[in-house]
Amino acid sequence: MKKNILFLILLLPLTGKAQIAVQTYAGNKEAEILGIYSKDFNSRWNYFASGTIGYDYDSKKVNPEVYQNINYGLGKNWGVSAGVHISKEDIMPSVGLAYGKENDVFGISVFPAFTYSTDAKEFGLGLYTLLEYTPRINDRLNLYSMLIVESDFGFKEHQLSSQVIRLGLENKKKLQWGIGSNISQTGSGFETDINFGVFIGKKF
Repeated sequence: MKKNILFLILLLPLTGKAQIAVQTYAGNKEAEILGIYSKDFNSRWNYFASGTIGYDYDSKKVNPEVYQNINYGLGKNWGVSAGVHISKEDIMPSVGLAYGKENDVFGISVFPAFTYSTDAKEFGLGLYTLLEYTPRINDRLNLYSMLIVESDFGFKEHQLSSQVIRLGLENKKKLQWGIGSNISQTGSGFETDINFGVFIGKKF
């Protein structure tokens, strides 16, 4: 119950102008809605959040998950970060660094951090990376590509990693569509699961 309440509070949108991206994804094993939210409060402060709601076809279970942090800029592109990663299994606060850079066709956000698992009662290392590349094809279309990489390591072994891959097209209204894959690795043996599919998205 406590985790469900935290989900509702932390997913409430902040007021004011922000960058918002939403994607729906239909894979061969699971469907997913992905949302990415980024808001600059001023030249120093930034709020970033990435949330998913997945539906597993076999188990018929809904799996919500959110990663979010507050970032404070220290210099060109670099800063410090504090946040929390929440899933049905764990609540994992973190502190670390933030790196971000963006232009008309390329954007990158990287958050390496020290983490603490409230479920396992252990410290570890985490990494969240978001890459987008949208070079122009012609007057109406851009190539659209996105990669999200997440990894969680205890100090003794690997816990969980995932990669979200998208490749397709984007029009002038920032509507995106194409193919993709969700890949995950778990445990010290890096047991891998791959979910192929198609997506459609919109950036506001």
